[in-house]
Amino acid sequence: MGKIKAFFALLRSYVSPVYVSLLFAAFVLWYITKLGGTYTTDHNVVVVIDEKEYDVHCTIRGKGTDLVGYTLSTSRSRFVVQVGELSFDKEVTDTLGRTYRHITNTSLQQALASRMNNVDIVAVGALPVIESYEPID
Repeated sequence: MGKIKAFFALLRSYVSPVYVSLLFAAFVLWYITKLGGTYTTDHNVVVVIDEKEYDVHCTIRGKGTDLVGYTLSTSRSRFVVQVGELSFDKEVTDTLGRTYRHITNTSLQQALASRMNNVDIVAVGALPVIESYEPID
């Protein structure tokens, strides 16, 4: 413990605490400036359809500050989507009579884009196949 105190005492004699504080402030200001640029990143969201949760991988683009908000906040990564907002391209019925529908990329991308303000949805990854109790119109 004595060696650590001696090290910091020696360091303090060479480096001013004011210098370290200003260096830290400069780093924070530089980082905030860099977050003002436009970036593209991968982001996982939870989509709730018919009270069932599905993990969906998305690629989103926007200002760095907005992207940090989406990636750090779990409340901004969970979206409830109504079945009526989606369109489907396949319907499969199994041997037990259960019907499964495949969501189209564009319909889920548009549904998420209407809920994610200030960012663009560039792509939507693997889409969930949902169980349906009523046939496609």
